[in-house]
Amino acid sequence: MPLNTRRHFLIGAASAMAMQRSLKAQSKPTTRLRFAVIGINHEHIFRMVKALRDGGGELAMIYDPYPDPTHGTQFLKENLSVKRARAEREVLNAPDIQLVVSAALPSKRAQLGIRTMRAGKDFLADKGGFLNLEDLEEARRVQAETKRIFAISYNERLLLPVSLKIDELLRAGAIGKVTHMWGYGPHGLYGHGPREPWFWLRAARGGILNDIGAHQADQFIHYLGADGARVLGSYAGNFENPDHTEFEDFGRVWFQSAGGTGESMLSYTKAKTTGFQLHLYGTEGRLEVFKSSGRISLVKPDGSRREFTVPSSTPCPWGTHLVDDILHRTETAMPQSHTFLASELAVRAHMVAVK
Repeated sequence: MPLNTRRHFLIGAASAMAMQRSLKAQSKPTTRLRFAVIGINHEHIFRMVKALRDGGGELAMIYDPYPDPTHGTQFLKENLSVKRARAEREVLNAPDIQLVVSAALPSKRAQLGIRTMRAGKDFLADKGGFLNLEDLEEARRVQAETKRIFAISYNERLLLPVSLKIDELLRAGAIGKVTHMWGYGPHGLYGHGPREPWFWLRAARGGILNDIGAHQADQFIHYLGADGARVLGSYAGNFENPDHTEFEDFGRVWFQSAGGTGESMLSYTKAKTTGFQLHLYGTEGRLEVFKSSGRISLVKPDGSRREFTVPSSTPCPWGTHLVDDILHRTETAMPQSHTFLASELAVRAHMVAVK
């Protein structure tokens, strides 16, 4: 069985079992592990915590070292009953905490993850997890030494229900062997409220390619394979935000692996976005995916089309997978090598970008 076909089969089987467990957990919640949050500087923390709770996790402690008046304030308000830690060390020393979750400033995530693994706990960061290769290599080394999990929430795939249908169609051979990916990731600048000052600074979050470009790198590896995956070239620029000279609101990146090629376009815009799009081209057709609406068009070489719509209420099993991995030391949510490689591609795209 070809590598990608076998991989999608295994992922699909694990997803089906995890979805069953997730539905059972929703009908009768059972705490399977306790986790803590350190850093609440991005709205993704709400989805990350929900996914873990759906998978049987209990939020048991919060430490907020970089108070955020928008997302942090709202998160704390919604979790008033959760214990507040007075320092990071209190969380890392807590014997009942198995996982630390963070949506802290992007520049703080890698070293926090390294400290967490050295403290004997697993770690989950919002994307992008890394701003430079030095932190990435240190995280790889510490992960190998400690055998802890360093996970990253690539939520444009992991937490969008339409991704489950994409995997199902690929496992069924709907478009044959995938040979090319085209991705478009438009993001609204102010869709989640005002941006904090750090958002515009290169030292705090890097650039567009190592940040939201990490989603595209994750998808490329997932659909085209990790073997020989590399960045062929990239571009980044600032077209709509001249008042923020360090900011990048547009980026493009080109990928290649033994499985095929990929290209992605990213943007931050003040206007209303069209939503995330993904096209997968195969030897027997293509998939056109409109992620925000959950729509998929399967187009065959003869021009015939089949349409699918995935309800946004469809449960995503990723949180259950990750809880399983923490409890059983498995890799059903995502192989550790995939997590790091997606980040490496994103960072390398940032480093070599023509500007």
